[in-house]
Amino acid sequence: MKSETELVTLKGGSYSMGDPLGELKDARPHQVSLTPFMIAKYEVTLELWDSVMLWGRDHGYPDLPAGNGKAHNHPVYGISWGNAVKWCNALSEKEGLTPCYYNDTAWQNVARKGRVDIGNQHVNWEANGYRLPTEAEWEFAARGGLANKRFPLGNEITHEHANYHGSPLIVYDKSQREGPAPALMSSKPYTAVIGSFQPNGFGLHDMAGNVSEWCWDFYDPSYGTPEPQLKNPHGPDKGPNCVVRGGSWRHTAAEARCASRFSLQGDLSAAHVGFRVVRCR
Repeated sequence: MKSETELVTLKGGSYSMGDPLGELKDARPHQVSLTPFMIAKYEVTLELWDSVMLWGRDHGYPDLPAGNGKAHNHPVYGISWGNAVKWCNALSEKEGLTPCYYNDTAWQNVARKGRVDIGNQHVNWEANGYRLPTEAEWEFAARGGLANKRFPLGNEITHEHANYHGSPLIVYDKSQREGPAPALMSSKPYTAVIGSFQPNGFGLHDMAGNVSEWCWDFYDPSYGTPEPQLKNPHGPDKGPNCVVRGGSWRHTAAEARCASRFSLQGDLSAAHVGFRVVRCR
């Protein structure tokens, strides 16, 4: 079956995760090693969300909500972390792949409905289905092969690079205007069509701005504590909040940095938060 998601294969390897410029207190640099993985070239669109949601309602996923989006080719938004997890399983089963998320640690009961209350042991990390990127995978992908830079395309950013809220008070924001790009200001939310901006070095679009993106990990404020190189880290096993990355149309350039991180309760949704998917290679 043809994949509904265009994926880019990344070789993985070792990299320095975190903020190399000392601007973020909760993103201390540390070494991470990742095995190869595939990541979506684009954020999940409203069209893709609704296609999988409708299939899911007839195949054991009764409570996936309808998506929100400005148009079919804009990123979906207003999706909770828990619903994103179930949707990933639905997409996997729709394409005949093995789901990644389960309600039990024996991986027998696929997470299809109800409240998602799971941790790292409930994830089949070797499954060939879709899942949310880990925080380490997301940042590796966002950097696009560049090291020690703020953004996917370098140390400065403009509205030609990404969809974000400009601020003349931020020195590395070269948009020199307050607010979003004028072309995107028809009505809120100020999202853009996927692929509207230049991709990073890995060919990935909107790794800065447009909508922020859920990661799998529960938020750890002590992230980056010095320790030996971590291999395929998944973050804490439990926590009240989940990691969100990448900035959005309502965030300034400061939140669009590759290492910038914030958190949101997994059962909440927001008009500036969407996601993209990954698969094992």
